[in-house]
Amino acid sequence: MRRGKIVFTGNFVDYFIKSLLLLLLCVVTFGLAIPYYAYWTFKYFFTNMEIELYDR
Repeated sequence: MRRGKIVFTGNFVDYFIKSLLLLLLCVVTFGLAIPYYAYWTFKYFFTNMEIELYDR
């Protein structure tokens, strides 16, 4: 039976710095960048997730 696990390959420091800059952009644009921030967050997490399959 094949088993698998989800592995996150992202870097916390990279996410933190980019997230702070995007939140600053949201403040500067009076909230107009909030939809882009939500899109970017989902995209970042789902592109950095991998499924590793292995045999038992």
